Amino acid sequence: MVKFHYNFIIIALVMGSAVTLAQTNLKIISPSNLDGTVKLDLSTFTNLNKETSSYDLLAVFVKNGMEEYASNAIQGQYTREGDHLVFKPYFPFMRDMTYLIRTRNEKVDSTYSYQSFQVGEKRMVEQAGVLSIYPLAQQLPKNLLRFYIYFRTPMKKGRALKHVQLVDEAGNIDRHAFMEFKQELWSADGKRLTVLFDPGRIKRGVSTNLLRGPALLESKKYELIISGDWEDVYGQPLSMNSTKSIQVVGAYDQQIEINNWTINKPRRNSTDAITLHFDRIIDHALIQSMIRIVNEEETLIHGHWEIEEEQSVKFIPKARWNKGNYNIIIDSRLEDVAGNNLQNLLDHHKTNNKTNSQTHHYIKFKV
Repeated sequence: MVKFHYNFIIIALVMGSAVTLAQTNLKIISPSNLDGTVKLDLSTFTNLNKETSSYDLLAVFVKNGMEEYASNAIQGQYTREGDHLVFKPYFPFMRDMTYLIRTRNEKVDSTYSYQSFQVGEKRMVEQAGVLSIYPLAQQLPKNLLRFYIYFRTPMKKGRALKHVQLVDEAGNIDRHAFMEFKQELWSADGKRLTVLFDPGRIKRGVSTNLLRGPALLESKKYELIISGDWEDVYGQPLSMNSTKSIQVVGAYDQQIEINNWTINKPRRNSTDAITLHFDRIIDHALIQSMIRIVNEEETLIHGHWEIEEEQSVKFIPKARWNKGNYNIIIDSRLEDVAGNNLQNLLDHHKTNNKTNSQTHHYIKFKV
């Protein structure tokens, strides 16, 4: 685990009891690429207090549209390269974002100075908005595990549960429905948020379930509401609330069973799509990485999966189907929307299901 300890990295340039820090012609070198560093020239500092931290001398923030800098500095590592104090973020800088470099002024107890920079040319930014919320279906099982929320632009992090709420038919907000993580579950581009229901509200017999009850009750209706006040990294608000209506149905309380799936086979020498019909709603985010097709030589058939409906997907091949035998290989970790996979159930309480040790399952077909 990475430990963020930049507040405690001390630059001791001189020994002694110097209490002032004087500087002239302060020089800062901003990064030239996304994997670059920020450098502060320390050669102009005539005296440095040995207790002055690297973070106090130099810090980098993401600028937003409402305030001069975000409340938390970008986390990273400090090193010395000759006369320069060098800051390298743990994650690369992002194109189109504006950053602020904060440095100390002439005295230790003085105010800070700021200098902004961007990496690369700024491109036109799309208007902020919610693109989709998965699962798409309105009827969902009472042991639903997660939602995926897709945005048009990268969103500000650390604020998700202030802007995402589960509301029942009476207008009551369940403020304990979702798991709260120190680091929210975002895709690398900041455009997909995964929101997990608290598993303790799903699993029967555990203390959280006994104390608060399930988050979703069968036959009841709910709304998932994403606040229009939420801003993206460019300071643009979503402008309007986005709402997903939910009708709760019975729980998915059995393991995924591929014997209940059906397949539409392709024709020889065609580029026909294969359609897989599932026995329930499958977690769409796992399909691309956990289902693949090989021929009888075990050569991977290249193509991609497209979600046709909530309980079926199409495989679109890049080349024509040749005569022969094929295998659809399914990773046993593939989950339905309740978190059950082909090996076991998320909720083991009072069930007769046994753990399946197979790592993969197979569907054979012939062209």
